[in-house]
Amino acid sequence: MAEAEYTTTANLPVDLIWDFVEEMDNWARFVTGYQSHEKRSDTESLWTLKGDAGVLARKLVLQVDITEWSPGKRAAFRLKGLNEAMNGEGVFTLEPATGVEPASAPPPPRNALLRFFEAIVRGLLRLAGRAPRRAPAVLVGAGTRLSFRLRLDPGGPMAPMINAMIKPLMLPAAESLANQILAHLEGGNPR
Repeated sequence: MAEAEYTTTANLPVDLIWDFVEEMDNWARFVTGYQSHEKRSDTESLWTLKGDAGVLARKLVLQVDITEWSPGKRAAFRLKGLNEAMNGEGVFTLEPATGVEPASAPPPPRNALLRFFEAIVRGLLRLAGRAPRRAPAVLVGAGTRLSFRLRLDPGGPMAPMINAMIKPLMLPAAESLANQILAHLEGGNPR
């Protein structure tokens, strides 16, 4: 099981971020490896991602089911691989933040090798233009704390190897998604 959680703070109102995040067409292109998505209903969609973990490059089709929808606060979802043995879940959480906050919460302790590989992935995402740097948010009034958590659980006989390959990609991908959403909104783009 590979898991990552990233929290950042923006000097934007909760409603502005929610209005953008609640419609996946607005931010889908910011997901690492994004190829396409298709809405099937209000709670179900199909996503096609190109996974590239070292020597392993695969097209992954995921069914995404919304499991919780709390407008302005939280959206939780479940993932099921349709062409690969992969399951998972994730959640976007928004909450008001006040005072002066750092741009992101301190990361949980991880081993040095994992931090090294995450740093490499972050650098590659920046070079590819997929991970804009955001200046730390300095909140004068009210702002928003955005958290994104994702867990992937590969299956099948290759699961241990796939798990080891995707673990260092998870946190940079979560950071990239959250930071690109906020950078887009901070640039004055409502959609």
